Amino acid sequence: MPRRIALAISLALPVLFLGSACHSSGYARAGKAADKTEDYRDDLMRLREQVASASEALQALGENPGDSPRSNQGTFQTFERELANLEDTASRAREDYGRMQERAQLFFGTWTEDAARVTDADLKKSSEERRSALQANFARLEQGQVEVEEAVAKHVQSLTDLRLYLETDLTATGIAMAAPTLARVFQEGETLRQRLESQIRAADQAQASLEPLEDLAPAYTVTGS
Repeated sequence: MPRRIALAISLALPVLFLGSACHSSGYARAGKAADKTEDYRDDLMRLREQVASASEALQALGENPGDSPRSNQGTFQTFERELANLEDTASRAREDYGRMQERAQLFFGTWTEDAARVTDADLKKSSEERRSALQANFARLEQGQVEVEEAVAKHVQSLTDLRLYLETDLTATGIAMAAPTLARVFQEGETLRQRLESQIRAADQAQASLEPLEDLAPAYTVTGS
């Protein structure tokens, strides 16, 4: 027990050590939230790369069009495939974000409930301050995810418009006439990649903030979590 109290004070998380072994599973909940954050971060990495792949396929079509529509068909099909992959990757990232958010809400919600039972004013304040600091990382992730989803939806629609246009006119002339739109969509893709970079950094920060707790999880028995 003295060792647990010392750990609690050093981490400013006293509520995770109160009561039964069930309360100590707060470490395991932190670990699960961190794991889901890592999954989401990996999805963002894949999404960033897929945005680049879709742009590269489209760029190949725009910069090196063949003389006949048939000669451009293979490159166009590559673009179609990369666009479909982009939509699938974005969907997976959205789903994994939901799983991460669910785990984070469980962790912070249980922490809040336990903190409400603390009677010592100083300990209660320390617990609330520490929880708020960690929770702020996930609040930033939430806002970032909203922005990412909006940007992805906009970019996918732009790419879809180009797919529909090129589907009926793969001539060199038709591709050349789409040059201004192609340039705009390439820039849109680069902006999206930069936004994804920011979200990846935010995910790294959120995960890193839970790592000290995650490291302690194996030492405790977890039930019903």
